[in-house]
Amino acid sequence: MDRTQLQNSFEAYFNELGYDIDWQRLTVPMDVHVICKGDYLFQQGDFANRLYFLHSGLVRYVSVSDEGKEFTQTFAKSPRIIGSTKAMVTETRVLFGIQALEDSMVSSYTWQAFYAQMRHDIGFLECYAKFLERIFIVKEERENAFVKHSAERRYLDFCAAYPELKDSIPQQQIASYIGITPVALSRIRQKLKLSRG
Repeated sequence: MDRTQLQNSFEAYFNELGYDIDWQRLTVPMDVHVICKGDYLFQQGDFANRLYFLHSGLVRYVSVSDEGKEFTQTFAKSPRIIGSTKAMVTETRVLFGIQALEDSMVSSYTWQAFYAQMRHDIGFLECYAKFLERIFIVKEERENAFVKHSAERRYLDFCAAYPELKDSIPQQQIASYIGITPVALSRIRQKLKLSRG
């Protein structure tokens, strides 16, 4: 995609929600990031005060504990907004990294400059509020699943949400995402395989 196509793709993602946004307000330059599979858009501890949009590809949010243990926080498929709201808004270091699980195309804008231009547009503000609602709903549902659902159910939910990943990424990444050890995940997969005969 060229820059015009990327800009059109970004605007179309917002416009699909049905809000009338005046994109003529936006004059902030767009940066383009081509991320190869396995590489990072940014790493834990970096500054990432930008609004990122994933045009194509698949990424995971990954954090590392003080002991060096890696955790997969979530996965994100294009097209969608990605990044750290906290780092973007407060201009602080990110608490996780974003790694490409396949070759990915991302565009970005400096958040403070972007928001300064777009905050006077009521359509954009309504759309942004809707995005925040979606983030909170997903977060609430994930927290609820960790409290109420068994590890097996969380694994089945993962398989339903990301069928292309269950056999293509390391088990450790899946296990950390659903909150269990790789050994426990192997047992669950073996049990399900036997039950399906």
